Amino acid sequence: MTDNHLLLYRLAELMLEHEQHVLPVDLLFDDEQIGDFVKIIQIDSPYQQMLFEGVLTETVRDEKLYVSFTVEGYFHYLLGEVIDQLTNEHEPKALLDLLVYNQLNGIREGVEQCLIRDVQNNDLSRLMWLIDSKGETNDISALPLAYSFSSFRGSIKSQEEYQEAIDLQINKVLNELLLNPTTEDINALTESLQILEKVQKNQIVTLLYKQINERIKPNLLNKAVLFLKTIQHIHHSQRKNNLDRVIKLSINEETELVSDFYHEIAEQFGFISEYDKAIEYYEKSLAIDLKVHGDQHSSAWESYNNLGIVWSKKGEYDKAKECYEKSLAINLKVHGNQHHSTGLSYNNLAIVWYEKCEYDKAIEYYEKSLAIRLKVHGDQHPSAGESYNNLGIVWKNKGEYDKAIEYYEKSLAINLKVHGDQHPSVGDSYNNLGIVWKNKGEYDKAIEYYEKSLAIRLKVHGDQHPYTGESYNNLGEVWYEKCEYDKAIEYYEKSLAIDLKVHGDQHLHTGMLYDNLGVVWYEKGEYNKAIEYYEKSLAIDLKVHGDQHPSTGSSFYSLGEVWEEKGEYEKAKKCYEKSHSIFLNSLDEDHPHIKHVQGKLNSLNDH
Repeated sequence: MTDNHLLLYRLAELMLEHEQHVLPVDLLFDDEQIGDFVKIIQIDSPYQQMLFEGVLTETVRDEKLYVSFTVEGYFHYLLGEVIDQLTNEHEPKALLDLLVYNQLNGIREGVEQCLIRDVQNNDLSRLMWLIDSKGETNDISALPLAYSFSSFRGSIKSQEEYQEAIDLQINKVLNELLLNPTTEDINALTESLQILEKVQKNQIVTLLYKQINERIKPNLLNKAVLFLKTIQHIHHSQRKNNLDRVIKLSINEETELVSDFYHEIAEQFGFISEYDKAIEYYEKSLAIDLKVHGDQHSSAWESYNNLGIVWSKKGEYDKAKECYEKSLAINLKVHGNQHHSTGLSYNNLAIVWYEKCEYDKAIEYYEKSLAIRLKVHGDQHPSAGESYNNLGIVWKNKGEYDKAIEYYEKSLAINLKVHGDQHPSVGDSYNNLGIVWKNKGEYDKAIEYYEKSLAIRLKVHGDQHPYTGESYNNLGEVWYEKCEYDKAIEYYEKSLAIDLKVHGDQHLHTGMLYDNLGVVWYEKGEYNKAIEYYEKSLAIDLKVHGDQHPSTGSSFYSLGEVWEEKGEYEKAKKCYEKSHSIFLNSLDEDHPHIKHVQGKLNSLNDH
């Protein structure tokens, strides 16, 4: 009996024993036969396989996670076994004939399960043959192909061994799939990646994209679109060169695929903080969408939405608001005021109002978004959790920390119910609660939540992921608040090492870490060290934002403070004057930053 059969058989036994067809998952943890299967979150475990394939399903009731058989999924699973027995000694065409000629409802899913059994048996021949056959077989091949990238044999004792095994398995599958890549191969690979991304198999996806980047040439449009998606997973030093390779591709048509191509280019430029280039290609994508679909189509609202995101990252919030309002107008006309897309537009407008420090306006739009999400999805859906989280952020920034905690805890409760206690969303909720407790001055409570968040992020993402770096940074901040400066530096440097590896030395996140380290060294009285880090942070602000952005003004201000402490008043004055000029040009005239830096300049006039 295979592990999969053992799991299903034992589940049936337990259901008979407890006289329930739905069992709490925690009941299974201590079962001698299948407890280990249920505890393992890796995709290759029997329990995760059965969830992945739709044979089992998890639901939440009364704050507990339950598992049950999906009757239709179990039929497909058994049908796959029957089809395998009937066809395993025949040519692969026998499977194609079943798809074409057999009228049984569920035959496609049965063939899909048969191919998964092939993968489990380390046989990819029929899967590869079906992928290469012309016709509508990619939608059947995508799930078995996705499964094949993580299907390996042998015992795994450590995370390093798991990663090595996955890497070898991906290499093996791609050697067969991309030997002479066809359009069908690329399409199947693209769809399988979408499946792996949807079920958040992040480690597998990253390793897969890295190998794809080395194997395919972006010389055709569908290859180029896939190649573009690999860029954010490779070393930062190679990203710009990879983008330059792709944008040289000659395009003489205006189709949806070309729009997708420009959209992917824009996303990748956004990822490396080249926002003007990102805007250029989002606008190219939008122009095609408007020509192909008109100005009242979902693709147009998505393009306006993406442009809003980039303008917001540039700090041009009025332009971002203009794009989001166009997006909202399309959604209201196409979908009405109770559609999830309309809720997303309200959510994004709220973000802009938040960035403009108009917190009451932000709350107004977040509540509009929340009302739609509650009506469309109910109060136990991830989108409702996101809205509660966003409201928590605004209340936090208004200084109403108890209100913020109330919303963050609502978000956490939903995430725990929906996802369990090892999901990225739960890690985010713990992280946000840590921020509020830090702001309330309850530093030990903050550390407790930050460490919970870090533990999840290390498990889910590994020790080289931006989210893990964020957790290290947040722990650095709270140790700084506790005046434990050496401890703060330790965590900031861990976060900086990740940012340098993931983003490089010219990215906003890296600049933020340089700034944080500058602050700590300043507090330690090591002013030359502080200047070193502040100047690195300023260089990034100037490159990414230019010389008229509030962040650049803040960097000049920080340098001014250090020079003032060193008694170098002329240097301090020059920094404050640059900061003051930037704030006057980029902020409202009554903004507290302007008054604050003016006060510094006034005090220096006495020296």
